Amino acid sequence: MNIKNIRVRKGLTQNDVATALGVSSVVYSRYETGSRQPSIEVLIQMADIFGVTVDYLLGRQEIEDSTLSDYELQLLIASRNADERAKEDALVMLTTHAISNKS
Repeated sequence: MNIKNIRVRKGLTQNDVATALGVSSVVYSRYETGSRQPSIEVLIQMADIFGVTVDYLLGRQEIEDSTLSDYELQLLIASRNADERAKEDALVMLTTHAISNKS
């Protein structure tokens, strides 16, 4: 879990997050360094503050955007793991299908 990167991308300070969580900045800093593990309740609060899923915080989900469906997440992960030719073929097929359905 690399919550520091998420926090920085969201434009928040350690103090901002600590205050929102109701913990001291020292405790929050230890969460970021890994010297202290947050409780499940704190993980849920962090996910809400950062706008991500708990699975993303735990490294169990590769995609940050929690508004994607499970199917959309699977498509994105498969795309990231595919070679360039497969990516191009899939994109052409999906784009062509989407266009033909609009007609």
